[in-house]
Amino acid sequence: MKSFRHSFAKGFTMVELLVVIAIIGILMTMSASVLRDAGKGRGVESGVEMVESLIQEARATAQGNDTYTRVVIANDPQDTSADSRHLRFMTVQMFKKKDNKNNGYDGTSVDQDGRWTSTSAGMLLPPGVYFSPFYSTPLEWSEGTSGSMIGEGVERLTGKGHTRIYYLEFDEKGRFVSPTADPLNPTRPQRIVLINGRMGNGRNAHDGIVPVEMDDRKRPIGAKGVVVWPGGDTSLLRTMEQTIDENAANAGAGVGAGKLKGRAKGRK
Repeated sequence: MKSFRHSFAKGFTMVELLVVIAIIGILMTMSASVLRDAGKGRGVESGVEMVESLIQEARATAQGNDTYTRVVIANDPQDTSADSRHLRFMTVQMFKKKDNKNNGYDGTSVDQDGRWTSTSAGMLLPPGVYFSPFYSTPLEWSEGTSGSMIGEGVERLTGKGHTRIYYLEFDEKGRFVSPTADPLNPTRPQRIVLINGRMGNGRNAHDGIVPVEMDDRKRPIGAKGVVVWPGGDTSLLRTMEQTIDENAANAGAGVGAGKLKGRAKGRK
């Protein structure tokens, strides 16, 4: 009994303590990696939820005011570069029609003369998450067909001044419509794709955004998004094959930033 008590009193040896500390360190490192990767995925998922929420807001505003609305996507306000498009800022705009009686803009007149005004202060996508016009292609996109259903232009936004924007447009019934309103160019289902990225230039850069990770087929890992249907409804893009059009992946593979921009413009 004395021998047993004496042995128990010794406790752990230094080697045993070091082994335990090493195991704890490995487990903590593995946990941090898992949480970091989960955080990245959740950031894009949160961004997709924001996009869906703004689309619903725009449709409700259009129907409630009998006018056109837009979901506008613009640069991160912290990005002061003159030529870049770091697309993280989103807001809803309403077309306020001119009232000829008092020259105000109350959204009630059928007169088409009017102006676009923001209905909210807007919001930013989660850190490191960007809207990608390059990967946001219509469903069943092919060379020679009409291009993106996403509008592009220059608007004056509150707190941002005049800036280049991308936008999704909805009519008085809350239907997703082609910005050109060309009867020969009907609205087609449109992907809205978000990617994990960072500002910068590189082999796979587009508009100053570099995907954080690319798979072996040159597709941005973790990309997610929604499809906006002509009726205005949305559905989630659940797989990489649904999210990234193969033509876009092929065009992005091994193409420098300058050439990639040129191809993207050719799609419009």
